[in-house]
This record gives sequence, structure tokens and C-alpha cells, in this order.
Amino acid sequence: MKQKKIYIVEDARIIALELQRVLENLGYVVSGIAGSGEEAIEAVVAADPDLILMDVRLSGRMSGIEASREIRKRINIPVIYTTAYSDKTIVDEVQRSFPFGFVIKPYRQNDLLVAIETAFTRFEYELKLEESERKYKRLFDGSGDVIFTLDDGLRITTANWAVMKHLNMRPEELMDVEFIDLLCASSDAEIQGREFVREKLDAFLKSRRSIGFRAQFKSNYNNEPVEMSVRFESIAITGGDLIMMRAFRVVEDELLKFFHSEKQSLVMGNQIFLAGDVAYRITRNLRRYADTETAELIRLALVEMIINAIEHGNLEVTFEEKSRVLSEGVYTEFIARRQSDPAYENRRVRIDFTVDPDQAIYTISDEGAGFDHRVFFKKEIADVNTPMKLHGRGMIISKKIFDEIRYTDPGNCVTLIKRLPGISGA
Repeated sequence: MKQKKIYIVEDARIIALELQRVLENLGYVVSGIAGSGEEAIEAVVAADPDLILMDVRLSGRMSGIEASREIRKRINIPVIYTTAYSDKTIVDEVQRSFPFGFVIKPYRQNDLLVAIETAFTRFEYELKLEESERKYKRLFDGSGDVIFTLDDGLRITTANWAVMKHLNMRPEELMDVEFIDLLCASSDAEIQGREFVREKLDAFLKSRRSIGFRAQFKSNYNNEPVEMSVRFESIAITGGDLIMMRAFRVVEDELLKFFHSEKQSLVMGNQIFLAGDVAYRITRNLRRYADTETAELIRLALVEMIINAIEHGNLEVTFEEKSRVLSEGVYTEFIARRQSDPAYENRRVRIDFTVDPDQAIYTISDEGAGFDHRVFFKKEIADVNTPMKLHGRGMIISKKIFDEIRYTDPGNCVTLIKRLPGISGA
């Protein structure tokens, strides 16, 4: 291992030579000795040591603290102060200069060794931390994606310059803004979408598990909404967790404009967190034949129906059970247990869909026992929404949006039909 080089700044020559002897006995190399602050500045820079032992009180116009400040303007190096004085005034003065160590004369070999090695360890740690911060800043500022850090109230604490490119907003405009307030809420579909996001964020804050979703953002570009794919993560750092959000523009597949119709089947497991992405995939061609709000409402309804198929279908979660775990704040843990239960874990949801200029048809099937859908649809909307704000809503939204809803017995397969005006035609 390479020997560490130490530079001594001490105006008492006898003390400096004794200090040199002690340091060399400890295995260090003394790269030079200076007797004043003025002399030390140029000499230290030329010698390029690994550490400086600096006397606080030096002969000449410059103190050891002043000399250290000048040296550190030129090179980044740890400084340990030495002094024959231990009164509070001296200690306070030294501490204000943020030293890497402080040793009282006369020196004891063990005290010197501990102070020096502690300084080297701390300095190495700070270098790594600075490099990590530089890399983070390059990633943060250089990314083409929108990146926010947020507090536990989901208020924005930092934002990168990508918000200017995507939303025409300056980062400083967003400080302390609640994330949910950046989402559009001028139409029924946007309001429903924002509530859907709010619920996902509430679940994220409780579980701290990464989540992803798509959302319509407000924009200063002609007041047009911007659809973005969003991901929230909780990152463990010293002193707590950091919430980070990354968002990027959703770019439609250019080939979609050539499709006259689309017919596909999709089979998925019980991953509730994928419901939003799946619903987006099976509705992304709708804007060719329906206005934006209708397409968005269909997407939101399908998200809810896919979740119903997983929760109440495959996982056989009753409405009473879901009400209870939601009120107790243990919904995430409850669902995770059901998902890993051998009785349910291999069940699948199948989605068959056809989209053409005349209509969109979605058939969602699960492998559960089914439910009495006739009784449910006889209930008034107000009766359902009051006790079941967070569930049961999917079927109510679907009833309002789709022209036909057909359940097969025993209720584990539903077909939803929406007639389309084909506004952008094929």
C-alpha cells in the first residue's frame, strides 16, 4: 500500500522536527515543513500531500485557519489543526472552519494516529459522496424524462429542466406544488383519471412499493394536456426515504393509423398493478374512432373491470373483506397474501377485444366462482357509491359508459360493447 504523505505547518522548528519523527515512526511520509502560513500556501500546493497538520497560531500575518482556506481554494485536501491552547475561544474558531481533526499539544502518538486515520476515512467518504452527487446531478439534469423528488405529502421538492421541454414549466415554478395538482381535471374523464391516480398514490405511500400509471398532465403549451407514463419509487437514503417520480411522454405507435380494425386476445396473471398498462394497450386505437374523453372514460372503466376480475374473481375477495382491509389500511398486505396462496396464484384473466370504426367490444373472463351480477345492477348508483367508494365502482362506471354489458352465468365473464361514431374514420 502506498504510504500517505503529510505536510507539517509549524512555526516552532523543534516541535516540527519532533512531529516529523513521530509521523515517520507511524509509517507516514513527511513531504515538507513550512514555518508560516504565507510559505505554506505555495509549498503545500507544490508538494501535493495527502493531509496537512496545521498549527492554528503561526508567526506572520496569516493564521493557520486563514492559510488552510487559501490552500483549499487550490487543492482539495484534509486539514488537521494542532494547537497548544484548548480554551473555548480557540476550539470554537477551529470548529467554524470545519476541520477534519483537532489535536492538542503536546502530541501523543495514539491521538495523532486516530486523528489522522479518521481524517483519511472521512475525506475518502466525502469524495465518494461528492462523486455520487455529481453523477446524480448529471442524471437528474441531463435526463430527457421529467424527474421530481417529493416529500411525504407528495409535494415537489426538486424538478429537472425536462419539465420545460414537456410541460413548458420552469422547475422553480413547481417547488412545493402537490403532484396531483399537475394533473388535468377539466372534464369528467380527467377528474375520474385524477381520482384513480390519487388512490394509487395513497397505496404507494402506505406500501412504498414502486407503482406505474399513465396520466394527463396540464401544460403551458396551448393548454393542451400531455399524456405521460409515470413511475413512483421510494429510495432508501441516509436519514430516511427519498420519493422519486420519473415521467416520459407516451408516443403512439405510428403503425396504428394504418389499422382498419384490431382483434386480439390477452392473458394475464393477478398483477393488479398492471391493470392500467393493460387497459391502455387495449384502448390505444380508440382515438381513431371516438373523441378523447370517450376513449379515456372507456380506458378507466376497463381498468376497474380488470381489477374486479382479479380481486373479486380470481382472488375471491368479497366486498365485505375489501371494505374491512381498506378501512384497516392493510389492503396491500391482504392482496399479497391472496396472490401467493396456492388456491389462487395460478388463476388467469383473459381479455378478448375487437376495435373497428363501428364498435369496441371487450370480453373479460376470470377463473373465479362468479357473483350475482343481477342483484348488483339493480342497486341505485347512490346506494353503491356510498359504502363502496373504492370498489364496486368499476361496474357502475361501465354501466354509464358502455352501451351494452352482458354477463354470462355464473358471473365470471363479462362483455362490454361501445358503439363508436368513427370520428376520424378509417
